[in-house]
Amino acid sequence: MTIDKIGKEYFSKKESDIIDFQTTENFGLKIIISTWKNAEKQIGIEYEFDGFNGFRYLDEGDFLGYWDSPDFKNGFHLFRIIKGGWKSGEVTQNGILDVSRAVDDLNEFFIATTNGCLTVLAYEKPTITEIELKK
Repeated sequence: MTIDKIGKEYFSKKESDIIDFQTTENFGLKIIISTWKNAEKQIGIEYEFDGFNGFRYLDEGDFLGYWDSPDFKNGFHLFRIIKGGWKSGEVTQNGILDVSRAVDDLNEFFIATTNGCLTVLAYEKPTITEIELKK
């Protein structure tokens, strides 16, 4: 698998999770995760895609093949999958993702947490904003 890490590295010794995701106007997608800036400070990260072609949400246990790669064993939460992911490497049924595979400019992004994970097919990387979590 070939990947690029995107954004900042966060404290990885505590749990992280996707706490919200929703579609937005004009076919956008907003994802919020909870993570840790350091051992004491929990924060949120908001990823907002201006447009997307598709996404899937799975429990981290359904990505065991990803976790075998040392590239994912760090505090990063956002990755661009260049080769070997949902779009280009996973086994799919005939006729599934054929259009997405044919579009070279369509990127695959992977949002990883210690719980839920999201794969997003989009042309542009998302905007990334650190936010305060509501208590």
